[in-house]
Amino acid sequence: MPSEVPFRKLRRRLERAGWCLKRVRGSHHVFVKTGETPIVLPVHGGKVKAGYERLINKRLGQGGR
Repeated sequence: MPSEVPFRKLRRRLERAGWCLKRVRGSHHVFVKTGETPIVLPVHGGKVKAGYERLINKRLGQGGR
């Protein structure tokens, strides 16, 4: 498994699932969706640590993908 994944890939998945980027403060990108706890992704060099991809899979109900 790669240690980092492209931010644009995760952003696209979140937006397709109804999440929207509310704000960026420094390297932290905050995604929100009504009725859900916000998801905060620290982005460095256009990449996000693989653990955040697992978090997103879990939050979107896609388990171990």
